[in-house]
Formats: sequence, C-alpha cells, structure tokens
Amino acid sequence: MARKKQHSEHHEEHADETWLVPYADILTLLLALFIVLFASSTLDKKKAGELEQAFTAAFNANPPEQLTGTILTFMDDLKTLDLGKNVSLGSDSQGALIEIANIDMFEAGSSRIKREYEATIRKISNLLNENKYKRFDVVVEGHTDSEEAAGSQYPTKWDLSSIRSAAIVNEFVVSEIEANRLKAVGMADIAPKYPNMDPYGEKIPDNQKKNRRVVIRVEP
Repeated sequence: MARKKQHSEHHEEHADETWLVPYADILTLLLALFIVLFASSTLDKKKAGELEQAFTAAFNANPPEQLTGTILTFMDDLKTLDLGKNVSLGSDSQGALIEIANIDMFEAGSSRIKREYEATIRKISNLLNENKYKRFDVVVEGHTDSEEAAGSQYPTKWDLSSIRSAAIVNEFVVSEIEANRLKAVGMADIAPKYPNMDPYGEKIPDNQKKNRRVVIRVEP
C-alpha cells in the first residue's frame, strides 16, 4: 500500500507592523509640539502679555482690575501727569522708560533729592500704586558721566550712582509701593546716552550733562 505523502502547507511569514500605529501617533504629537513652539516664539510682546493676562485671570491669581493695565496705557497715563520739563518718556523692549536729569534732580555730588522733584516721584508712585499697574516691576538706574565728582562725599561713580538710585527707590517705598517690586541699580558711566568725549579725547560738556541721569524702568 502506497504511503500517502504528507504535504505541509507553507505559510509566508509577514512582518509584524503593529508598531507603526504608535510610531505615527508619536510623529503627530511631535509635529504638533513643534508647531506650538514655533507659534510661541513668533508671538510679539503684546500678544504674550495678553496670553499671560488671560491665563492669570483664568486661575484667579490677581483681581480682574489688576489685569487691565498695559505698558501702552501706562505711557498714556504718564503723559497726562505734569512731571516737569526735565523728565522725558520713552520705551524699549522691556517696558516704559522715565528719564530724569540728575543735574536738576540732585545736589552736586549728593544723593539728596531736590524738593521740587519729590512731587514728581510722588506722581509716578501714585500711578504705579493704581490696581491696574500693581503687577508692574520698577527698576531704577543711576547714571553718571565719565568724570569723578569733585567734592563728592562718595568715593567712586559706582557709589554715587548706586546711592542715587537707592534714594529714589526709598521714596517709592515711602509711597507704599511693595519692596518686592523695586530694584536699585548703579550704572556709573558704563552706559552713556551720548559720547562723553569727542574723537580727539576732548570733553563734551553738554553730553556729560545729559549722561548724568536717572532712568526708571517700568516692566510688566
């Protein structure tokens, strides 16, 4: 009796491709992440501030009235104040700038604020104390020219610029602005607004006068 040959069926092996599904999901998530990061990196400061305000309001971190103020509205409110002819206003990428000429604000070589400028500081303090601006920080920079102050009670330009910025910060504290919002910085003569010397090494008195100044930075 002939023995029947047993034929075993040959099954073609297929690679397991189930890993493709989670891999595709990961790629999709990465793509979404990169899109969000790119969009965030191209937001301008105003839009970023608006997003920050929206998130803060959503989590009730501050009362609503503290979220209405912007640097633009702060600048508009500053312009309505009579701060004096020797006070100039401006802005940069960090916020609003209030610049006051040192030669008019302080006695020569001193950190004593002249009486007529106490009212100027008080007006700025009152504005910063409004609820809509209470989340803003304040950095006070003291600047000198390149000359050592003759007869100054402070040994270096660093001491003089630091003590002058601290004197203004102290006026803000007296006006009940929270200390954790304030910072005093002495800049000496390292950031002149105008050249102290001409190309021949001669002093430029008008420029030196303009470089002796206090800059109050208001940052959101």
